[in-house]
Amino acid sequence: MPNNVEIVTRFEHAFRAGDQATIDELCDPGLVEHNPAPDQEPTLAGFKQKVAVFKAIFPDIKEDLQDIVASGDTVATRWVVTGSQQQEFMGIPANGQAIRVEGMNFYRLKDGRVTDVWTQFDGLGMMQQLGAIPA
Repeated sequence: MPNNVEIVTRFEHAFRAGDQATIDELCDPGLVEHNPAPDQEPTLAGFKQKVAVFKAIFPDIKEDLQDIVASGDTVATRWVVTGSQQQEFMGIPANGQAIRVEGMNFYRLKDGRVTDVWTQFDGLGMMQQLGAIPA
């Protein structure tokens, strides 16, 4: 049986790839997302909607998984994503602007499935790179 680090590594890759089937496979149906987008339900369906929206806006998104650490049923990741904006995002017109954003996720797992997701990332830096707010 895969360990929690292997499960979360697969989950992170599925998240960035917009791979809904793998997300379903790796997540508990009762998943709680603790940092949902403002217009998003904190559920598995809401999380999958966010994944699809981000993949559409940044179709070339790539993740460099910097660190992954596990303790018991908790796994933490530190990552950098890069990509370019190809659709409107929060009122910002698509202009192909490249982004580089650093962030961290914490996951809780039970019986080999992700039950909880916490995400923190440099949203201010991302909005500056997209030209929405001054640097």
